[in-house]
Parts: sequence; C-alpha cells; structure tokens
Amino acid sequence: MKNIFPKHRPFHILVILFITCGLHMLIAQMSKPGYDEKLLFRGITGITIGGVQQQWTLKDSGTFNQQSAPISIALPIGNRILFMATNSVAYTKFDTTRVQGFTDTRVSLSYILPGDKFWLTAGASFPTGKTQLASQELRLMTTISQTALGYHVPVFGQGLNGNLGLAYATSLARRVVIGLGTSYSYKGKYEPITDAGSTTKIEYDPGDEVSGNIGLDYITFSKTARVSIDITGTYFFEDKLSGQKIFQSGSRIMGFFVYALKAGDASHMLNVRSRYRLQNTFYDATTTTKYDATSQVEGQYTFTIPLNSWLVGSAVGELKYYTPDQIPLGGEIIETGKAIVGSFGPDFLFIINGSIITPMVNLRYSMGTVTIDGAAKDVNGFEAGIGLKISF
Repeated sequence: MKNIFPKHRPFHILVILFITCGLHMLIAQMSKPGYDEKLLFRGITGITIGGVQQQWTLKDSGTFNQQSAPISIALPIGNRILFMATNSVAYTKFDTTRVQGFTDTRVSLSYILPGDKFWLTAGASFPTGKTQLASQELRLMTTISQTALGYHVPVFGQGLNGNLGLAYATSLARRVVIGLGTSYSYKGKYEPITDAGSTTKIEYDPGDEVSGNIGLDYITFSKTARVSIDITGTYFFEDKLSGQKIFQSGSRIMGFFVYALKAGDASHMLNVRSRYRLQNTFYDATTTTKYDATSQVEGQYTFTIPLNSWLVGSAVGELKYYTPDQIPLGGEIIETGKAIVGSFGPDFLFIINGSIITPMVNLRYSMGTVTIDGAAKDVNGFEAGIGLKISF
C-alpha cells in the first residue's frame, strides 16, 4: 500500500487544536500530581471476552444472523500508561451468503500526564479484517450496517486507520467537573469490492475526521444523583473513489445526556443521545449537490437492583428514532436509514471473588420499522450475549 500518510492532509489542524488547549496549563499541571498514581486506571484494567448471537428478520426480505466473539484487553504499562487492544471474530449469514473472519485489530496507548488533568491518546486500527467483498457479500454487509439494527460487527475491515487525541478535565467547583477534548482520525485506503474475472482495481479512500468535545459532570450534595452532559462536533473530509471525490459527510454535532439516581439499593439511569448532521455532499464529473442527512435520537432507561449477594439484575428499555439519509440514484432521490425501533430486556451481572471475575448475561428483543434503500420494512430482532471480565 502506497502513500499511507499523504503529505498534503491537514495534520496542521490537529497541532493548532492541541496548542489552543492551553500549553501553559499543561506545564503547570505536570508538576502537581493529584492522587496516588496506582489508582489512575482502577476499574479499567482487565480482559473481557464474550459471545453474542444477533438476529433480525426483515419482512419480505428474510432473516440476517450474526454470531460474534469480541475480546478486549486493558493493561497498564507503568503507572501512567494504559495499553488497550480489541478484536472480534464474527460469522454473518443471509440466505446462502456468508461473511466470516476476524475484524480489524484496534490498539491504543493512553498517557495521563502528571497533574492528572491531561490525557493523551494515540491509536491505530490494523487491517486484519476482510475488506474485499463480492457483490452479494457487499449487499449483506450494507444491510446489517444500518445503525438502527445495532449489529456488533457491521463491518469486518476498513484498511489502516489511526488517531491522536488530547483530553483535559478539571474541577470548576467541589462537585462540578468540566472536560475538553480534541482528536484527529486518519482513514486509510482499501479495496471494498472484488468480483471474479474483473481486473479493475477499485480503491476507496474515506475522509479523515477532526473532532472537538466539551463535557460537564455534576454530582449532587447528597451524592445520590449525577448529571452529565457531553457535546461533540465533527468535521469530515471528502471520500474518494480511485482518486476522485465522490462524497462528503455533513458536519455532525452529537449531544449525550445522562441522569443517574440511586435510591436505596436500586439505581436508575436515563441516557439520551442526539446526533444532528448538516447536508451530505455528492460529487460527480460535472456537478456538486447536497442532500439531507439523518438526524438521530436514542433514549435508554435502566433500572438496576441487587437480587442477592452475588447477582445484580437490570431491566433495560431503549427507543431509537432516525430521520432518513437522502441518496441520489439513477436520476431519483431515495431515502435510507429512517427508523423507529424499540427494544427491551434484562441484564445480569454475577459477582465472584470480590468482582475480580465478573460474568455477564444480556437478552434483548426489538421491533419497529426501518427504511433501507427506499423500502420501509417491519423488523424484529433478538440478541443474546454472554461475557466474562477478569480484572487486574
């Protein structure tokens, strides 16, 4: 693969964003550790493995099945550096079409600077997953990549990717914490499709991304309730196909709200996530056109209570509402991605050996309506998952 890191990509944007985060604060904080360094990654380190069975039935289309087995590891390297790696193996099937294998391997390093207010992150996604798909395989993966369906492995491979990020957090008051962050994501080229007998090489180059983030966390005086608000803005560069611009995602603003309340032994949590995107841009040989992009709202309520000394149970309900993306195709504008989907089910957390070993089980049933390539379809789905976390 040539030109993995293009010379003319705007990496200077990342440098400018880092500088504006406040170099003078960085230097000041490096000389003032805030607490015991051994506690920095408490609750994060460990190995998590699992198995997930997902199934969605689309009316008049059929049933799409996927089995996946994710694994992740978080390992401290020294007092202030955290190494993380994730991968998954999956088997996806529809009718006689199958796609199986490993996904891309994601690794990252995080470093908390002395002073405990700045967090640096660098990561890479290595192309261990399948990228070249036959036309039938591509249609299968296009369907299960619909966000509303929530498949754990919507894609297997997307080439070599990398990211750099910087986050800063500080207390505004005794129970109020504010955080700022910025990141740059590099997206490498890959070949998305292959057909027997074809000698034409199709190279897809997805656009890089630049993001900025601000968050606020408030804990009440009684420590029984917590409110968190997080806002992220992302700018996307142009996607290219065989060197020609074809598409640019509209800039996105994403908001995330959390309200958590503890009442006796029971806990309540309400999450609301909203994504708003400006119009997408489509390029062809002679024209540039813009079409409406999806807006998405997701809400989730979780009620959690200990069932006994070794088992914690949760009841989870979720609702998704998406407006459609508009896509020009064959002289027409079709809509895709529109959805109203609800899901509910239980989660179970087993407490063994003082939480060093933590088995988990979850079940979900979902139903609703999803529009795919201009056709609205009634859908219903089922998910069953098991997991095991071993904490260090």
